[in-house]
Amino acid sequence: MNEIWAVIRRARPGQLLQLVWLCLLHIRMIRPTYKATKMAIGLANDYFGASHRRNTPANAFRHALWNWLIAKECSEFTIDQERILLWTQKITDMHEKILPGNELSNTMDLHNNAVGRAVFRKENIRDREIGVRLFLDKVQTSLLVSTLEEIYRAPDTRLVHLIDPTP
Repeated sequence: MNEIWAVIRRARPGQLLQLVWLCLLHIRMIRPTYKATKMAIGLANDYFGASHRRNTPANAFRHALWNWLIAKECSEFTIDQERILLWTQKITDMHEKILPGNELSNTMDLHNNAVGRAVFRKENIRDREIGVRLFLDKVQTSLLVSTLEEIYRAPDTRLVHLIDPTP
């Protein structure tokens, strides 16, 4: 997948080494993470087109869904939910370190990633279609924010975005 290789190519040597080490430590999680990543990007493209590439509610959807899908796919290989969620956080945080935006957009992405993990932890939803519908519903109530403080105050169940979509 082009998006995945683009991330890897942009990594600095130290980041690449960290990524390789992280993946070696969690080798069984690589395939389900790759599958979840492809699914999240594909679904975001299907539902929102290119708008998920900007800091819109569609982007919030992609990040939250991505984390939930990684956890869901990895749960087929281990039942240790905390291990799954720790892996999911580490690998998606690494993504944010490799492709940094500004502090506000990075914080938004990290918040939306956490929403996906919180849904996995708190809800007993493991069906992909039901999960996708749940995150699509969350897009409708995504909170437009403009400061770090607004993101920090947002609950871990609510998506946040920086740009309202154009009509």
